[in-house]
Amino acid sequence: MPKPLITLTDSWKALQAHYDEISTLHMRDLFGEDAGRAERFTLSQGQILLDYSKNRITRQTLELLIALAREAGLNQAIADMFSGEKINRTEKRAVLHTALRNTAKKPVMF
Repeated sequence: MPKPLITLTDSWKALQAHYDEISTLHMRDLFGEDAGRAERFTLSQGQILLDYSKNRITRQTLELLIALAREAGLNQAIADMFSGEKINRTEKRAVLHTALRNTAKKPVMF
């Protein structure tokens, strides 16, 4: 059974309503209300730093985005990609993105 359009899901509708609520917030107010905002909305991996604190988001925004990812089946889509499932629906084949980034000495075979 095909999945519904993502824009018709309850998670999308909740995220849209949340956007309507926070769309007028100012960054200075978000930082002023949360002294730990920069640390809370920053990730680092090795020498890569992702600072998304300067976006109009809140903790609730992240919770709603995670709910949307769950409802969209993102975890299964990732698992399908790594297992070599034919997720490229246009060409009816595996995407092999993992093969492009393979640093192991063992080839990726499907």
